[in-house]
Amino acid sequence: MSTHYGNDMPQSDKLELCFDGASSNIDGQTWKGYPFDCVMVNSPTYTQLGSVGYWTLNGSNQYGYIKEANYGNNGPPIGTGSDHGVFYDLTINVWITTTYSSGGYSDNWAWIDFDRSEVFNFYGHGNGTIGFSGKDGVNDYFDRFSTGTINDGQWHLASAVYSSSGKYLKIYKDGALDSTFTFSNAEYLGDRSRRWGFIGEGSEAANENGGRNSRYYDGRIGRLTLFKAAYTDEEIKQEWETHRTRFGV
Repeated sequence: MSTHYGNDMPQSDKLELCFDGASSNIDGQTWKGYPFDCVMVNSPTYTQLGSVGYWTLNGSNQYGYIKEANYGNNGPPIGTGSDHGVFYDLTINVWITTTYSSGGYSDNWAWIDFDRSEVFNFYGHGNGTIGFSGKDGVNDYFDRFSTGTINDGQWHLASAVYSSSGKYLKIYKDGALDSTFTFSNAEYLGDRSRRWGFIGEGSEAANENGGRNSRYYDGRIGRLTLFKAAYTDEEIKQEWETHRTRFGV
């Protein structure tokens, strides 16, 4: 578990995970996070960028596995320890840059994945759009994509907000709402098997650093926050405004 400095860690009792690229959060090939760390595999490169920094993953064999944290229906809705239950509401923010371009939606998995068909997956589609997939018990597996693209080699903030009570999924690019998807009914994400998570790879993991999809993310990642809350448009904009200068945008 890391010690965070300055404004890199959000002050919220809904915070589930925070990984920030500040050099104080890097220990060799370990990305120190709150409350769990991510262990990088096959030597992705860390580069300092002012008050932040980023990992470059090669799209062929490099990824990170998130220690301890897991989600799924066979844990309580509000978990304790490493069992973090399910998501009635979810907000995810990821700062990334990529130039990857290919037609397949799963070809550049993933920014963070706890298994698309069990809990959720947040990623860049091969065509450069922002993708969010999940399993909520009502809509089977669902895959939704932005209209805007993020594969121009510049730093972007990709965000998604899911609300089971509001019956919607929103996808944002650079702090601005891109697309809203509504459901006639919705339940919590994670209604099937428990899964452990990865950064830069797709998950099939029934244990820490377990089964994977062997897809691999090709690009850079500098910051990630995950909440059990459905944040507002203004709160997503605050993430953009707070950290954009750190990434030079």
